[in-house]
Amino acid sequence: MKKFALIGKPISHSQSPKLFREAFPDGDMTYDLLERDTVEESVAELKANGYCGANVTSPFKESVMKFVTDPDEITKTLNAANLILFKGDKIFSYNTDYLAVRRMVRELDPKPERALITGCGGAAKAAALACRNEGLETLITNRTLKKAETFAEHIGIKAVSIAEADILLKKTDRDTLVIYAIPSPDGILSETLKNGEKAFTVIEANYKNPCLNPESGLKWLKYQASESFRIFTGTTPRE
Repeated sequence: MKKFALIGKPISHSQSPKLFREAFPDGDMTYDLLERDTVEESVAELKANGYCGANVTSPFKESVMKFVTDPDEITKTLNAANLILFKGDKIFSYNTDYLAVRRMVRELDPKPERALITGCGGAAKAAALACRNEGLETLITNRTLKKAETFAEHIGIKAVSIAEADILLKKTDRDTLVIYAIPSPDGILSETLKNGEKAFTVIEANYKNPCLNPESGLKWLKYQASESFRIFTGTTPRE
């Protein structure tokens, strides 16, 4: 029996167990929620109880990297992971948010010219790198502009203030993808996005309490779960 889990806090609302139980072959694997106060406690419990790997959610996506021995290129660039695998004494890391966003961008028709990422947490950083790697002119904004500027410089994109982003959205005449990665449904730019001229497409990371595009949040969740299943098992999930 192979054991997998989700670590983070809070995670009692998570849909991950349902998704994975539907996809796992009968009786071959289990998937649990392990909610602990710290990433140290979480990783220690995974190791002590023979888990093969885990998905990682807020607030541990960045702090989990200190335990990783073998990061892939994406998690190394982001310094953030939402999936870890245990193989012997090694811990490998991956970022399925990045993979999910690339897939969603490729499905857009027409493909947008530009992407604006709101927020600078783990999911937002993964989305920004995915958009950059899909060839979109990529901008990022955040309440703490310095944090956005530091990350933008790291991956070669542009950081803008919230005021600049608001002006861009109100005046844009270009195809723009907005990836709304703010935890609160009434966070920065939400009113502009709700009331704008819709010259943009919105992908929203918040599926729990969405305000802009509920379907996109659920699709993001489904796609990253599908990528997680593939990495966990080396196969594709059952439909």
